[in-house]
Amino acid sequence: MKTSRYEVFLKIVETQSLTRTAAYFGCTQSAVSQLVRAMETDLGVALLDRSKGGVRLTAEGEYLLPSMRQIVNGERSVFEKSLELQNMNAGLIRIGIFTSLSCQWLPPHLKRFRATYPNIDFELLQGDMVQICDWLRNGMVDIGFMTKPESEEFIFRELLEDRMNIVLPVEHPLAGGEVHLEDLKDETFVLLESGYSQITDKMLQDAGVRPKRQYTVKDDYTVMSMVESGLGVSLLPELMLQRTPYKLYIQPSEPAYYRRLGVSWLRKEQNSVAVNKFVQSLLEYMGLEKSET
Repeated sequence: MKTSRYEVFLKIVETQSLTRTAAYFGCTQSAVSQLVRAMETDLGVALLDRSKGGVRLTAEGEYLLPSMRQIVNGERSVFEKSLELQNMNAGLIRIGIFTSLSCQWLPPHLKRFRATYPNIDFELLQGDMVQICDWLRNGMVDIGFMTKPESEEFIFRELLEDRMNIVLPVEHPLAGGEVHLEDLKDETFVLLESGYSQITDKMLQDAGVRPKRQYTVKDDYTVMSMVESGLGVSLLPELMLQRTPYKLYIQPSEPAYYRRLGVSWLRKEQNSVAVNKFVQSLLEYMGLEKSET
């Protein structure tokens, strides 16, 4: 599908850089600048403020951005649906996903799908629960891999359970033995924010633990680094801890707690053929849906 000028503009907004956008589309920065100037001339408004630190949307650009996304998504939808008649010879699937899932779980599934549909491209945006929901709402991604959203505006299909673990510094007095959550009542906790508070709050509440001191961190690697440095203890899911470079004492929680992960999309949106095929293949592989063949 020919790249539209609106698609180029959306990439500028995403990267906040004309240079990175030019590199993404394999063209010159001058060509990208000319495209933006032509759009501004045609629309009669300034779309971007340019500075040494990069580019940002003007108020007019912010106002027009949702309509531009609708145009790009509409063009992509027409193109993707035509692939049903072309045996999926091209296409793009945009995914919002947690870092732990993109590193530890998703790659084999991408490889398996590409073996059947080698011309389908993937674009991954890594973020937290709040970001992925926002990306789904504004059309930046087609599907999101995450825990179950609370809002009814999303459809969610569960794919796997990821067991929670107690994580200690290796020098901790309790490291090396059996650890119970109630043993940590006097500890400082280093916990992930956004999307995890519900399960960690339940774990601590069930154990009767009310942390006296607590760090709340957005990045999982930062949590592990802080625990390794002895700043506290944590509760993290198994996928995050696979192949970790940090020296940690890790023990599955007892009783067992799980974060339930799956794929989600906006209820009001109709997925492309490529996205539907990919979701179907995941459900079939995980034994959650029978194959159509």
